[in-house]
Amino acid sequence: MYASTAGGRIALERGGAGQEFTVSVHNGNTRAYAHVRVAFQMEMMTDTEAAADSNGLVLERRDPSTGTWQRADLRVANDVYPHYLYPDGTRLPREASRVDRYRLRALPEGPTGSTPLLIRLVDTSAPETAPDSQGVPCRTSLMVTVS
Repeated sequence: MYASTAGGRIALERGGAGQEFTVSVHNGNTRAYAHVRVAFQMEMMTDTEAAADSNGLVLERRDPSTGTWQRADLRVANDVYPHYLYPDGTRLPREASRVDRYRLRALPEGPTGSTPLLIRLVDTSAPETAPDSQGVPCRTSLMVTVS
């Protein structure tokens, strides 16, 4: 799994335009996955006013079938969400690849500061007792700075 954006980082301005990035998922030839999902999480930025949900940040995914941007889940918290609590996922056959486009923007009342956007490929069908390496087979991140 790879995440990329222009300049290698996400630089936002409060109330400004969002910045696009892509997440590429490439499965090998070892096994197929019944249910995987790309999950996003970041820690709360300390230099923030009272903000809306998701700490004043909005994550959207581009729907390739309609060309529209739709709200995507962004968890803002300072703890790790276990793989077995994610409710769903989609199939990822052996040797399959997919690339999704996302954008992140900061609301006018959003935070300022820097923190990584953690991106994890979660196997939602892994048992609760599975080790983290099985429940989350891939992870990456992009640095986010909001001014």
